[in-house]
Amino acid sequence: MRRIIASPLLLVVHGRAGGVIPSELQDLAGQLQEGRGAPVVLEALTAGEPPALPASSSATPLLLVPLFLLPGSHVRRDVPRIAARCRRRGPLRRLPFLGSWRAWQGALADELAALKVQAEEGPWLLHHPLEGPLGAAFLAHLEAVTGGRCRATPYSAPNPADAPLPLPGSALPLALAANRLTDALPSPLGLPLLQRPRFRAVVVEALMALP
Repeated sequence: MRRIIASPLLLVVHGRAGGVIPSELQDLAGQLQEGRGAPVVLEALTAGEPPALPASSSATPLLLVPLFLLPGSHVRRDVPRIAARCRRRGPLRRLPFLGSWRAWQGALADELAALKVQAEEGPWLLHHPLEGPLGAAFLAHLEAVTGGRCRATPYSAPNPADAPLPLPGSALPLALAANRLTDALPSPLGLPLLQRPRFRAVVVEALMALP
């Protein structure tokens, strides 16, 4: 039994068209809410309106968790905007984006090492294109700490009618939840990371441990 009241969580995600939130993210929120005994709210950037936020206090501030894997425009612009909106209604604590967590990067390294055993070429990290020096530096860091090779793959390119994307070798999509990239990849390589036990465990363990 928890001896303290856990803070509510706001999980900020990209979402699919029309604000649809993939089932793996909904399942994650449900598991965290049950385990923490505190509200967990999902906010999708593709939704028209932000969700209602749970009450927070100085003892239990709202914890904003950006579930993004790259320091793109969503992390640099959308998340600060959401944080400013939340602070206008109560105490807030903002966590770093998921892709910067050391435990997450360690899980990527382990997963890519397993892929490397299965194929001679690669492993590749398929990621959304990033612009500017910050993006280049982060991708270089990922390559250094994971042993993978980053390959830009526009998520907007695949269409349902297209053939599966050709792969240069063993690959891992840098996609937390189902999106158009994972839809276009052949099974099982198109499995989103949150549907893989190694990555789900990292997220659940870290967020369950938060006060």
